[in-house]
Amino acid sequence: MTATTTTKLNIPSDALTGIGDKQKWRILAVISIIQFILLLDATIVNVALPAIKSDLVLTDASLTWIVNTYYIAAGSLLLFGGKLGDAFGIRKIFMFGIAIFGAFSFLAAIAPNANLLILGRAGQGLGEAFAAATGLAMVSLMFPSGPDRAKAFSIWAALGGIGSIVGVLLSGAITQYLSWRWVFGINVPLIVVLMLTALAIVPSFPRNAGTRLDFFNALCVVAGVFLMVIGIIGTGIETQTALRVGLAIAGAMLIALILMRCRKHENGIIPARLMRGSPRFLGYLIILVQASTSGALFYLGVLHLQGGLGMTPMQTGLAWLPFCFGFFPGIFLAQAISQKHSPKHAALVGLLISGAGFTFFAWAVNLDSYWLGMFPAMLVTSVGFGCVAPVAQSLATVELSEADAGAGAGITITIQQLSQVAGITLFVAVALANSGTDKTNIAVGGYVIAYAIAAVAMFATAVVVARSRSADAVSATDLNG
Repeated sequence: MTATTTTKLNIPSDALTGIGDKQKWRILAVISIIQFILLLDATIVNVALPAIKSDLVLTDASLTWIVNTYYIAAGSLLLFGGKLGDAFGIRKIFMFGIAIFGAFSFLAAIAPNANLLILGRAGQGLGEAFAAATGLAMVSLMFPSGPDRAKAFSIWAALGGIGSIVGVLLSGAITQYLSWRWVFGINVPLIVVLMLTALAIVPSFPRNAGTRLDFFNALCVVAGVFLMVIGIIGTGIETQTALRVGLAIAGAMLIALILMRCRKHENGIIPARLMRGSPRFLGYLIILVQASTSGALFYLGVLHLQGGLGMTPMQTGLAWLPFCFGFFPGIFLAQAISQKHSPKHAALVGLLISGAGFTFFAWAVNLDSYWLGMFPAMLVTSVGFGCVAPVAQSLATVELSEADAGAGAGITITIQQLSQVAGITLFVAVALANSGTDKTNIAVGGYVIAYAIAAVAMFATAVVVARSRSADAVSATDLNG
């Protein structure tokens, strides 16, 4: 089958796989819980870092790699994971990714030194790259259009988003009452149970045997992302500005070269047909802004709660519970607005509420009170996040054929992962630059500026969505049925 005819496929996935309505929701439940664990693990390590540093006698420079290695592996290999799913079957690669994630979680839990721990984190990132891309592809294929699609993406976004929040909560509890090793070890029995469940209920999906695996571009993506992260974050070379700039530029040029090559080939790591104008690009933009601002919020929020408000790790974890409370009403709000008006209106409302939440954060850091400041700011922001997240995920994967589901989902989650890294780096740099003469610790003024910029980014994205005609077309056809 040629690339041209492949992209015209519009056959409902249940017609191809024989998946019944009840079975679709059971499958969604299993893969959403797995997504919950994957995203939980991305944040669960944060509060445990001081204990890891002390136990393994790490330097500050080497400690950062326990976080960075995971994000680099996950973010840069998601596209390749999606292509593997297209070529060999998304179920097979999904199961392979889960197995890798569980095995390397065990390695991280028993690691006697920093090198093996970092290797374990890299393996966890690899497992997430394969499982997350193919998991999202399955959701997109099982629910191709209509109200069920909106509900499915609401569930997917809810469990994924809450996984990031619960990770911070569990990290404090596990580190304080057990050991940092259980931060990783807790994944192993959960993954075993979920793997057996998935093997029993997740069927095979159609695959595209003609998909070409672009190993060269996949390796170039890894190298490009690695160079950019090193240049931006500056681990170990913080004072060598020229070298950092050079590495960041080299990484950006390498990625730009890959994108130019992909535009000329239908079977590249990003097929050329997926780089043409589409409503998906609006979804990409929303995900980029939300992921970058949320990543910065979790990082800056933990610093402020432990530093400015003097909370313990356990107290810090508990302090993020309002995000769980607010995220669900946001999901329900998105459903109500989408059904009464359109998903475009839901995205607009979510972005505006999120912008208001960040404005609240900029004001709240001046108060020496969690309950009067951070608590209400968290509630408002989480409602906005819950409202916009399912619409963004649905937009980003709309109009994908069965042959491109894996690659399309890989693009979406790659943007999400790498935006979190970029958001933490850039917003923290802004906060430090606006913290007076002390450039090593963030002052109140730095928090205010960082949160204010995040609010502006949300409001600006809302303007783009409001003016977008492509969002109107999707609202009338693919998302609301």
